Amino acid sequence: MKSNLLIDASISLEKNCLIDKIKDKNILVKHFLVKDKKINYNEGDYFTISFDDVALYQNYKIIEKHTKLILKTFLKKYHKGGTILIIGLGNSSIIGDSFGVKSLENIMATNQYNDIYTIPKVALFSPETTNKTGISSFKLIKMVVNDMKPDVIILIDSLITNNKGNLNRSIEINDCGIIYADAILDNKSITKKTFNVPVLSIGYPTLLKDKNMYLTKLNLEADLKIICDVVANSINKIIMS
Repeated sequence: MKSNLLIDASISLEKNCLIDKIKDKNILVKHFLVKDKKINYNEGDYFTISFDDVALYQNYKIIEKHTKLILKTFLKKYHKGGTILIIGLGNSSIIGDSFGVKSLENIMATNQYNDIYTIPKVALFSPETTNKTGISSFKLIKMVVNDMKPDVIILIDSLITNNKGNLNRSIEINDCGIIYADAILDNKSITKKTFNVPVLSIGYPTLLKDKNMYLTKLNLEADLKIICDVVANSINKIIMS
């Protein structure tokens, strides 16, 4: 779980890095390009999809449409025909940290099929957390990546936000990877530099940081189910298209 949700950043960051935005009914899509090393974010392209309650519960297909378009654009750039490794980060036993794990439940794995199928090869992996398994999650990921040698990695993880308006109401997709808070001893960066593989990241803010407290919405479980389906459907449609 990481906390540096881009749209939580200062107004000056938005002024300097925002290169495009689209309004689609109750949904706002923003495209940021971070290339200043002085800014405390990995360099690359960031897309944020912000929405309200109406959009989430009545127009979630529009959220899905934009999620699919963004992921398809990234995959067109980075996927060269090899395996797509999708990693669901987090702890399945804690609702606020389960976005990554739950999203994998409905994503199709196709890596097991032989080469007579023309659809992309997709492999799924959920390492859980170190304090749950007793094994470094980062090391497990490293083992899988080194063994499979995927074409591109997609990380799915819960985020922490410091803005109440973004809680459960935004998705961040980037090609910069994440700083993976792997329990107590590890704080590893999963980026292209780590494994020499392009890394996409899909994040959804499920916890609000307020001073020294972490808060969730009462309807987190219902919201989370919709967003997990949005992510899974978007990926599945790209695979089958």
